[in-house]
Amino acid sequence: MALVFQGLLNHQDLSEELRRIWLAGRMDMIGVGEIELPFTALAASRPVAVLVDLTGVSFLASVGLRCIIQSAKALDLKGGRMALLVGDNPLVSGTLETVGIAAIIPIFSDEDAALESLRAPAT
Repeated sequence: MALVFQGLLNHQDLSEELRRIWLAGRMDMIGVGEIELPFTALAASRPVAVLVDLTGVSFLASVGLRCIIQSAKALDLKGGRMALLVGDNPLVSGTLETVGIAAIIPIFSDEDAALESLRAPAT
């Protein structure tokens, strides 16, 4: 279960059914342009539970939200699910709360709670 480093995007398979994806930096037109295809491939390539770690994101624009939401919907269609980890990142958590993304993708500030929710059977 090695960590794969790709600049603004890193991932690690924690198990056969659970993948963690770290995003970092500015998720604006330029940042999302660099990670959109690999992120979508990692997030929605197979029906698994995916934790997207946004604790290293310094700015989250609408284009970044669109990328995350589209990947979450594609993953859902394949039988997988996604959760977002914001940790202690008020900039990102504030943006997510403002747009109401929690109605689509669960948001967590606590890593253990996020992982527990993804390991629990889907309801």
